[in-house]
Amino acid sequence: MSATRWLLVGLTVVIGLVAAGAAAAYHTRFVADNCNYASPTPASYITRAGSATVALRARYEGYQWAGGCWNDNDRDDSPNDPHEDPATGGEGGDCSGFTFKVWRESLSTSDASFQQWGMLRYVHGPYTAAAFKAGTGAPNITASKAGLVKMDALASDGHIGLIYATNPDGTDQIIEAKGENYGTGIWTRAYRGSASYSGVRRTGWSS
Repeated sequence: MSATRWLLVGLTVVIGLVAAGAAAAYHTRFVADNCNYASPTPASYITRAGSATVALRARYEGYQWAGGCWNDNDRDDSPNDPHEDPATGGEGGDCSGFTFKVWRESLSTSDASFQQWGMLRYVHGPYTAAAFKAGTGAPNITASKAGLVKMDALASDGHIGLIYATNPDGTDQIIEAKGENYGTGIWTRAYRGSASYSGVRRTGWSS
C-alpha cells in the first residue's frame, strides 16, 4: 500500500475515533440552564382532563432517560442524546418520569396526595415502568385493560404509556415519552391487546 493510501486510512481512523469520543462525551446544558428544584404545589383534586392538559405540554418535546424536565416550545432542545445515559442533561422525561408528573404524584411511595410539578422542575419520581405495571405505591393500582379510560395507563416491564383516546378498532392513541429517536408524542398503539402490557390506574380522580 502506498504512503498516500496509508495516510488516508490513518486519517479515517483518527476521524472515526474523534467522532466516537465526541458522541460518548455528548452533554447538553438544557437541565443546567433551564431546570429547577422547586417544591411542587399541593392540589386538593385532579381531573383526567386536567392531566391530559399537563401531558400535552410535553408533546413534541424531548426524551431523556431518567429525566423529568421539559419546556413547551414544540421541539426537542437536546436532540440526539446518547441512549440510556441519565447524565447527558437533556430535555424531557422518560416514560415513567413523564407518567409521574402527569399523574401528579408524590416523591413518597406511601403518599397518594396530588402534587403539581412545574414543567421545568427536574424530577423523575420513584417509579420505573415495571413498578407502575405492578401497581406499586399508594397512588397506583392495577386495573382491567377492558375498563381503562383516558389518562389510565398501559405498562410493560420496560415501558408505560398513557391513554389519550380510544379508537373504534380496539387500539388507543397513547401519549408517551417513547425514546431518543421519537421524543414525546401521541401515537396509535395496540398495547391493550399485547400480553406484555397490563392496565394501571392512578387513584383519586375527581372526574
